Parts: sequence; structure tokens; C-alpha cells
Amino acid sequence: MKMQFLLSLLLLCLLHVHPTLSGRYLLLEHKALLSFKSSITDDPQSALSTWNASTSHCNWEGITCHPSLRRVTALKLVHLQLSGTLSPDLAHLSFLSELSVSLNQLSGAIPTELSSLSALRVLDLSYNRFHGAIPEFIGDMPELEELSLWENNFTGIIPQRLGKNGKLQLLDLSWNKLTGTLPPDMCFGNRLETLNTEENLLVGPIPNSLGRCESLSEIQMGHNFLNGSMPRDLFGLPNLSIVMLQNNRLTGKFPISSRNNSQLRALDISDNKIHGELPSWIWRLPDLQFLNLSQNCLETLDVNLNSQTSQPMLNIVDLHSNQLKGQLSTIPLGFRHRVPRSGYDSMARPFFFFSVSRNKFDGTIPTSLCNAAYLNALDLSYNHLTGMIPKCLIEKSKYLKVMDLGGNNLTGVIPDSFSDFCSLKALVLNGNQLEGELPKSLAKCNTELEVLDVGNNHIQDTFPCHLKNIDTLRVLILRSNQFYGSVNCLDANTTWSNLQILDLASNHFVGMFSIRYFSSWKAMMGTENKTGSEFEDLQYITPVLTYQITVNVTLKGQDLELVKIRTIYTSLDLSCNSFDGHIPAEIGEFKALYALNLSHNAFTGQIPQALGKLTALESLDLSSNKLIGEIPLQLADGLKFLSTLNLSFNQLVGKIPQIKQFHTFTESSFEGNIGLCDFPLKEKCIHEELGPSPPPFKESHWNSIDWEFLSVELGFFFGLGISIGPLIFWKRWREHYYKHVYDIVFKMLPRAYISIENQRRRASRNQGRQA
Repeated sequence: MKMQFLLSLLLLCLLHVHPTLSGRYLLLEHKALLSFKSSITDDPQSALSTWNASTSHCNWEGITCHPSLRRVTALKLVHLQLSGTLSPDLAHLSFLSELSVSLNQLSGAIPTELSSLSALRVLDLSYNRFHGAIPEFIGDMPELEELSLWENNFTGIIPQRLGKNGKLQLLDLSWNKLTGTLPPDMCFGNRLETLNTEENLLVGPIPNSLGRCESLSEIQMGHNFLNGSMPRDLFGLPNLSIVMLQNNRLTGKFPISSRNNSQLRALDISDNKIHGELPSWIWRLPDLQFLNLSQNCLETLDVNLNSQTSQPMLNIVDLHSNQLKGQLSTIPLGFRHRVPRSGYDSMARPFFFFSVSRNKFDGTIPTSLCNAAYLNALDLSYNHLTGMIPKCLIEKSKYLKVMDLGGNNLTGVIPDSFSDFCSLKALVLNGNQLEGELPKSLAKCNTELEVLDVGNNHIQDTFPCHLKNIDTLRVLILRSNQFYGSVNCLDANTTWSNLQILDLASNHFVGMFSIRYFSSWKAMMGTENKTGSEFEDLQYITPVLTYQITVNVTLKGQDLELVKIRTIYTSLDLSCNSFDGHIPAEIGEFKALYALNLSHNAFTGQIPQALGKLTALESLDLSSNKLIGEIPLQLADGLKFLSTLNLSFNQLVGKIPQIKQFHTFTESSFEGNIGLCDFPLKEKCIHEELGPSPPPFKESHWNSIDWEFLSVELGFFFGLGISIGPLIFWKRWREHYYKHVYDIVFKMLPRAYISIENQRRRASRNQGRQA
């Protein structure tokens, strides 16, 4: 026995020292790897420069061999920008246990020859350009433990036998174009820990077998078309920490109960059709940090919410767009003055995000919200909240980035208690019943404030001149309040270089809107220094989600909610005030302007030709003013993208331009201007070759007589009198005249003369008989 062992050891040593004695399999592996190299079309980092026939392949970059058998056990070439395909000759690496070529630019299909790799435990082809179907043989690999194919272009169905080997621990098929249903036995053997199929086209229910997969730690299936209800026992799994099922078609209710010692840290079931009650067990999860149940059909809160014995360490609570009702104070958020521990995605800094927007909550805003030491974003908009804004919330502006309380029934004044170190980025109070003045302490938010929307309230104040030096300001909406006075404070010291939306509509502003000093409004002029894409949105980015800042504007006559405020979108709305004087020609420098509304004011003078330079303009409303003169031809020629025009109810005159966009507008765009003519109006222009008539002015009755017309009439009647008068009053002239007429008729028309003469004789006889 001892002798046999020594002989075996000697044989292994010989094979190690002399590869040629190990048989043809070493040569096959050597050639297989060179074949793989030849299938690589681009190697920008020269990662395969050591792959040549003069050296042992076990010394090549990315190759791992068995220490004694010298057989290739791992091929790992990650993040090297390699281009090409997978060589089918890799099938000759029969001892291969790991094939990892992720983060490259490889393409093509997975060769069917790889089905012979029976020892393969790890197959990682993620973040490449592979396409085609996932081969069925992958579901039959006996030793497969990890399969990562994310971020490719795979199509077709997932092999239904995947996981049947009982050893699968990681399955990541995310960001492909896979269809069909999920395999029923992915957790066969109870070893599956990570399951990720998000961003595909999968349908059907979530397999109930996953509710019995006690090894499962992370399940991500968002952005598919999965339907049905969630597995009953899913949230009772002991190791489950992340559940992401957002943006599917899931229905039904939440499971009834969950484990008291759950390790769940992140739960996202947003954008589904879950209905019924929001269960109390969610608030008993001690490690829960991320909760997103938005855009569902949840209706009620569990009545046992106030009897919680433990409270979660939530960083994000997003319940927006449900049908939840009740009072906010019943939600046991468990605010504590503590820094959240390193958890979901290792959040870099402490923060708290809370949104219950678009529900049916009523009552007052609970002051307990102020106990959140690191409250960063608060969205309570579009509920039925009443009462006043808590002063302590305004004082939280040191940490608060976004506060949206719009669309409620809040009353009282806005507390004038903004922090000296205000870091507020967006304040939206639109659509309440707030009154009083705009807080002067808002000027302290001069480092980050981008959006201020206090429209549709009852605020009584002058123009907020104290905000004119906030250079970060992009959106200022004051519409539908009771602001009054002039806006003369907008002088050369105004530094609104980023301002893109200014809405002062429906207030009581008066005077001229001077724009002489507005050369600093670079965003409207299109000369702003853009640090990113011009299509970037105004948003607040947290470590794990992006919050879109929304505002309400009136565009093209319609009230709209801008869900995404593009930084390229610019508008100026001064409508429904008492501004007077001439329309400033300097507005023509706002070449990035998308919408301009100056309607329902008292502007006078002519329409500036410079408005024709607003080449990006799509909506122009100058209606209901006192504008005179003609419509500038430059306006019609320069506004190539104009889709909405309203010049009605002014004192404009002349021919309506018929070029470019102007011939597409209807009569309503020009009505109420008695001096305008031509299409689309019914009035036609007279003497078009002479141009439009000047505006009429009043004169005395004598001076207004048209002598040219009267002289024609007098000449006509004078000639008629000279011809007819002698025939009537002079008998000899009459007899002489008729004699000559009869002679002419006899010579030209003899038959007519005879007929006339006979009629005359009959008449003479009849007169004689009567006598």
C-alpha cells in the first residue's frame, strides 16, 4: 500500500516537471486558450500580451491552474475593454470552475460547446454585448453556483430547469430583454441567496417556492410585468434583507404577518396595484431603512399602529400616490436623534426623506416631524391638511433641502424663522390659503435655493426685493396672490443669472416693467454656463433615490404641473396685472424663452420688432392690452416654432402676415382688433398694394367731405340737365328733336319706323272718336 502511494506521488511529480508526459489534454488547453485569444478583436490594454506559445499558459494573465495537476481551473479577464467573441474551444478546459469576462465589450451568442464544462461553478458574462437566448444546458450544469448575465442583450425565456441542481446561490439576469415566466425551482436545495431579474420583460406570478427559500437574502424583480400576489410567506424568511418588486403589476394585499426578528432593510413595492391595509408589522421591522410603497392602492392604516413596542430606523418613507387616510400623527415613524448605521447601500451621510403626497390625510401637520434630526426632504402635498405651518419645520431649514406642502388647506402666515445656515433647495407652498407677508428671512437661503413657489394663496406683500441676490434661484412663482406695487427694485444689482421661470401673473403689480438691467438673466438669454446637460432636471438626489421637484405653471392657456422641470425650459408670465408703458424691446434678448405671456395688462405702443428674435418661443400671448400699429413682419418670420399665439383685443391694424406659422392660427388669435384684416379674419384688406390705411382720426364735418367723389356726381347731374331740360320746357326744340330721331330710325330700322308710325296713327284716331 505504501509502495502504491509512492508510485502515484512519483507519477504526479513527473507530470508536473514534464508537461509533455501529462498527455494531450495540456496541449488541448494550451491551444484552446490561444483560440480564445484569436477570437479577441481588440485588446486596448494589452491584457493578453503574455499569451504566447513560448510560455506556459498557467503563467498567462487571468489564468489560474491547479497547483499540482496544471489544469486550467479559472479564466478571469474582468474590466479590460476586450472586444470579440467567446471561442467554442473553451469547451476543452474540462477542469474549468470559473469563467469571468465581465465588464468588457464581448458580443455574440454563448457557444453551445460550453455545455461540456461540467465542473463550472461560476459563469460571469455580465456587462457585455452578448445576445441570443440563454442556452438550456446552463440549467443542467451540475456544479453551477453563480450565474451573472446582467446588462447584456439576451432574449427568449429563462431556462426552466435553472436551479434544479440544488447548488445555485446567485442568479443575476437583470437588464436584458428576457421574456416568459420565472423558473419554478430556482431555490431547489435551499441555497439561493441573491436573485435579480429586474429590467426585463418577464410575466406571470412570483413562484410560491420563493416563500420557502430560507437562504434567500436579496430578491430584486423590479421593472417587469409580473402579476398576481406576493408569496404568502415571503416576508417571514429569516435572512431576507432586500425586497425590490417595484414597477410590476402585482395585486392583492400585504401578507398578514412577518417575523419579529426580521433582517429586512429595504422594501420597495412601488408602482403596483397592492390594495387594502398598510399592516402594522412593517413598523416593527427593527432594521428597516428604506420603505417605498408609493403608487399603489393602499387605503387604510392598521389600527394597532400606536401600540408599537419597537420602531424602525427608517431613512426613507415614500407612501405617495395611494388612497391612505387618517392623521399623520398615527404613523409611528420613530424619529430619534441618532445617526443611521451603515446599512442599505452604506449611506454616506445621515438623512431622512418622508413623502405622503397625493393621499387623503387630514388634520394638522404633526410637530413630531421636527424630531427628525436630519430631515432632508418633506413632501406632504395634495392631501387635506389644515392648520398652520409649524414654526419648528421652518427652523429645520438648516438640514431641510426640499419642503412641499402644496395643494392643502393650510392657513396663517409663513413663519419668519428660516435658519441662518439655510440650505433649502426647494420650497413649494402652492395652492393653500396662506396670508400675510413673504418672510424676510428667506433671504438667508441664498446659497442653494432654486425653487420658490407660493402661488395660489392670499399673500399680501410687495415684490420680494430681498430675494434679488439669490443667484441660485431658477423658479420664482408668485401667481394668484395679492402682491402689489412696482417691481422697480430689479436693478443692476439683481443677480438672477440662473432664473428660468418667473411667474407674477394674477396679482396687483403696477407701473412699467423695466428690463434695462436684466442682462444678468443669462438662463433666459441662453448664455448660462451649463455644467451639465441642457436637458437636466431640477431634482434632489439622495443616496438611494432621486426626488423630482414639481411646480405648477400656466402654459398655452392651460394649468399644468411640471413633473420634470427641464433646465432648458424658460418662461416669463406677467399676465393679469396692471403693468403699463411700452413692452421692453430688451425682452428680445431672451433667446432661450419658451413661453411669454403679457396679456391682460395696460401695455401701450407697438409690438417690438425685437420679439422676432425669440427663436425658441412656442407660446406668445399679448392679448387684452392697448397695443397699436401693425403686426411686425419680423414676428412672423422669426418665430419658427410658435404654436400658440394670442394678439386679440388690442388696437392693432393692417394686414395679418401670411408667412410661416402665422397662416396656421385661427380667428381667435386676432379678434377684437377692428383694424386688422385678411385671413383668418373675415375682413378683407382694401387697396392692398397701397398698404394698410393709417389709423382714423376725427375731423370737422366740412373737412371730412370727399370732394373727388362729389365732383363726379355734380358733373353727371349737370350734363343730364342740359340734355333733358330743353325737351321738357321748349316745344319747338322737342318737335325738331323727335323729327330727327324718327328719320334716323327710318334709315336704320325701316320696319320699326312703320310699326311706330302705325301705332301713332291709331292713337290719333282713338283721340278723335273720343272727342
